[in-house]
Amino acid sequence: MPQEITEPRKPRASLLNLVASDYPVIAGGLLGPLMEFLSLARTTFSGDTDKFLIMLAVAIRTVEHEDFAASSRQAETGGSLEALPSLGTNIRSIAESIGAPRETIRRKVAHLVREGWIVRRGNDLNYSALAYREFTPLRLAAERLAVRNYEVVDEVLRRS
Repeated sequence: MPQEITEPRKPRASLLNLVASDYPVIAGGLLGPLMEFLSLARTTFSGDTDKFLIMLAVAIRTVEHEDFAASSRQAETGGSLEALPSLGTNIRSIAESIGAPRETIRRKVAHLVREGWIVRRGNDLNYSALAYREFTPLRLAAERLAVRNYEVVDEVLRRS
């Protein structure tokens, strides 16, 4: 079977320049799905942006784990999994990464633990299987955002 010939990838700086030059034309295609995602996040977390950012920081460390794909399928089905495997994060590193006071993060993490969305193991914070299931609408909105961004950038590349 013949291999499909594809154009070489453009360097990131070139892509950024193309996106910047076409921004007035493509802004609506980029901003609409972003607003949908952020509005859903605001609703999911009752307007508490810090809680959303905390969960996002924990989620990033979770998806970086090599066993994430297999465990996420188990979490979706509601199996006995309490928390997804994670590379681990803690209150201090989350506070530093989102630029919030450590005490604020500590209080909000305690609330997220009570909600069942974070599982604490020593100092490590893990994304719970419950959160994975309950945040499905957010995950689907993030997927739509990614697809729309791809479509917009792909169109910019086709016109260039």
